[in-house]
Amino acid sequence: RSPHERVARPARCVTSAMEEHVAHDVLISYSTLDKLQADAICNRLESQGIRCWIAPRDVPAGSEYAESIVQAIEAAQVMVLIYSAHAEGSKQVRREVERAVHHGITIMPVRIEAAEMSPAFEYYVASLHWLDAINPPLEQHIDKLATDLRAVLDKRAQAGASGSGGPRSRPIPLVARDDN
Repeated sequence: RSPHERVARPARCVTSAMEEHVAHDVLISYSTLDKLQADAICNRLESQGIRCWIAPRDVPAGSEYAESIVQAIEAAQVMVLIYSAHAEGSKQVRREVERAVHHGITIMPVRIEAAEMSPAFEYYVASLHWLDAINPPLEQHIDKLATDLRAVLDKRAQAGASGSGGPRSRPIPLVARDDN
């Protein structure tokens, strides 16, 4: 094949970059140093029918990375935050969590190691119920996560189907919280 020959690409079913992000329910936020665990969580959730968005896999080639992540956050129903000392130290993960909070996205934190939480993370997620996935096997914790995700996604779908508004018309908290 000559270097100038064009390679045929399969047709895409989407018409815009934003529509491409609509095909997921869950965005997985993680430090790149926890990629192995993030990929394991993503693969297991997807094997159970939960549609995930994870960088860099789902960032379209040639697009701006940050813009793609923000669009994916806006389109997600739930953010799964994979929390570790690496995530704690990641300004990118903190920005993603802030954007999720700003857009009213439900956050489900999954703790993969016992890491102390900074005030910046505390502000956003300390009041949420955490799934502790510190002790092996990770698969058992991911199955629990999948069950919890299905419950939240089903509630949101029912709320949307009953005409009570879109998925973010009333955020569904993971725990009761006193805002006083």
